[in-house]
Amino acid sequence: MAELLGKMRWFPGDALIPIRQDGLDRIARKHGVRLLLKEIEGKTQKVLPGGVIVERSWEASIDEATQSIVTIESKDERSLRSCVRELIDTYRGPVPMWGMWGSSKRVENIINELLDQDDCWS
Repeated sequence: MAELLGKMRWFPGDALIPIRQDGLDRIARKHGVRLLLKEIEGKTQKVLPGGVIVERSWEASIDEATQSIVTIESKDERSLRSCVRELIDTYRGPVPMWGMWGSSKRVENIINELLDQDDCWS
């Protein structure tokens, strides 16, 4: 399916609400894209009482840190833009520095442009 491929990464506490595949499926159908969720439990992650996650993320590579990664595949830019806009509005934008790691340069630029509309955070 993918002509355009992007990744949006939310680290613990970044997203406004939990990211779930069923919610992504609803958004994907609406915009005619494919969204895939991958949850990574960090190698140095510890959960404190009350569910607070702490992690020594500087001791791991970016793909080994606790995060939710949403992969976006789209055939056209218009669908991609409308989907990314809804992801930002629903979950908040990921931290720009690492949030699009693994995206093609074109898609990274599109996501950054949409994030800039909200000063990087919704």
